[in-house]
Amino acid sequence: MKKIILFFVLIILLISFLFIPKKINKGDIDVARYINIVDEISDNYVQINWKYVVSIIAVLEKNKLSNVDDSYIESISKKFLIKKDDTYILNTLDNVLDLLDMTEKQKSLVYKYLNQLEFFGLYPNKLKPDTKYYDFINSIKEMAIKNYKDHKILPSITISQAILESGWGDSDLSKKYNNLFGIKANSSWEGDFVTVETSEFYNQKIQDKFRKYYSKEESINDHSKFLVENPRYRENGVFDANTYIYQANALEKAGYSTIENEKGEKIYADKLIELIRQYNLQLIDSMVQENLK
Repeated sequence: MKKIILFFVLIILLISFLFIPKKINKGDIDVARYINIVDEISDNYVQINWKYVVSIIAVLEKNKLSNVDDSYIESISKKFLIKKDDTYILNTLDNVLDLLDMTEKQKSLVYKYLNQLEFFGLYPNKLKPDTKYYDFINSIKEMAIKNYKDHKILPSITISQAILESGWGDSDLSKKYNNLFGIKANSSWEGDFVTVETSEFYNQKIQDKFRKYYSKEESINDHSKFLVENPRYRENGVFDANTYIYQANALEKAGYSTIENEKGEKIYADKLIELIRQYNLQLIDSMVQENLK
């Protein structure tokens, strides 16, 4: 009799094991779709983590991600927003799992899936820890987070601007003079400067003066000071922006860069947004905003 009971217990355990996928099915994740929907729900309130949404849905749907409709993604995303006065703050992952009445086993699996998605995104090969991209982002990540806490410039914006303006830290302006953001030395600048060639408009080169720094940290600190002290950035909503899409567009509107495409269209915000999405920089925003509550 004991052998029969043991046999059935083993069968039940085996069936249970087979019906709980231990690995998230990355092949069925339409990353761009999740990012677009999550960002739409984030609006200008607070940045929701798209990987949280994917992992939750993967558990609830037993890893069957190919047939998930947009409304389902939206409904899970909205659970990360908590109404407070006239706006929203970011709900924690643990709170959302409780709201969904997940079992401890399901909660554990959500976290396992998140670990599996650590270096996953639109272009996974660029997110690996043995790349120059990973190294550059991490070399200024903590400075960017401090910049946000002090001056409300989102980490994703600080990092993406540094990437774009310095060419991943490889530009002469960055390597020789620690100017990560291409900030010019106008008449009000009292520090050291250097004159270099730059692209001002599409396919047009000019000579201009740029600020010279003695460390990357000094460059990042001056970047935030530059934005705070120039009224046009506040007037154009840079400091009213809570998510990267809004802040990138506000910077462009304020005239941070005049870069255009061959049609004469401004493309600075689009370039920042593309970089942020490619390298999951918005997830840094989400992490910081969650911890600041």
